[in-house]
Parts: sequence; structure tokens; C-alpha cells
Amino acid sequence: MKKTTKGVLAASAAGALLLGGAGSLAFWTDAVTINGASIATGEFSLSAPDCGNGWHLDGSPTTNYTNQLLVPGDTLTENCSFTVTAKGSHITADFDVTGGGYTGAAALLAETTVTPVYKVNGSPVGTTGVAIADGDTVTVDLTLDFDGPGATNATNVPGGMSAALANITVTATQGHQS
Repeated sequence: MKKTTKGVLAASAAGALLLGGAGSLAFWTDAVTINGASIATGEFSLSAPDCGNGWHLDGSPTTNYTNQLLVPGDTLTENCSFTVTAKGSHITADFDVTGGGYTGAAALLAETTVTPVYKVNGSPVGTTGVAIADGDTVTVDLTLDFDGPGATNATNVPGGMSAALANITVTATQGHQS
């Protein structure tokens, strides 16, 4: 082989290596640092309930229900207040009442219903997406109606029946106001 041919082959091989993977083809890169942040969670809770003097007969705050015999058309009410702890921004609440199941005479149970009405700081509210702030007072007015004449089965409820109302749980679930 001639020196010229050897030189051309050596130069070609060197060029192929530089362009082919063994060479150094560089792309520019850069990096920046984004500062982190300290994060902390808020809090959402209800205080222990203040239910005053207990259940009242026919909505009268002066007539405590103790063991009076109910007749169709009677109503029992219970008013309970809670203080809200709501640490954080744009918090809402969804309210629900659970429990309150009955045990006892089926005919009597079929004619009684418990209905809640909610207020925040004295103003009536719905049950979902209620704007709430730290220190607000939530009141739930529970009404137990013993359906009166004209109700589905009221005329078929015999006297002398009894039932027990189980504990009622009021739940406030934190939501997020957009």
C-alpha cells in the first residue's frame, strides 16, 4: 500500500470515529434551582356539643321531654351547638346526621322521623358547600315527628307502644371552596 492510501484510510477512520459514537458531539445543558417551601396543614374539627336541657316536647323550650306519653301529632326537638375549629383558607363544610336508629315497636317506628336543620352563626344553611370559618358556631335543630292524623299509618298505631332512639351523630366534613 502506498503511503498516500494509508494516510487517506487513517484520516477516514479517524473522521468516522469522531462522527460515529466514539467522538465528542456536545449539546448545551443548563440547570436552575427552584426554592422549596415550608408547608403545614390546617385543622378542622367540632367542639363537644352543647345541647342545653335535652329534648323538648312540641318545640317548647320550657317543656323538657322526660317520660311523657306521646300521641300522634307530637314533636320532640333537640337543639345542639358546636364551635368550629377551621384553620386554613377557603374551607367549606358538608353536614350530615347519622345514627338515631330506633329499636322497638315497628308500627311506631314507621310513623316517626328525625329531621335536621343547620345554622351557622344563627343563619340557616344547607347541607353541602357551606362556607365556614374558625370560631363559627354551628347549630343543628333536630326534630322528631310522631306523624299525626292523616299520615300513612297514624290511625293504625295502637297505644301502649314504645321505642328507643339511639344516639345521633352530627358530622361536618371539610370541603374546599374554589
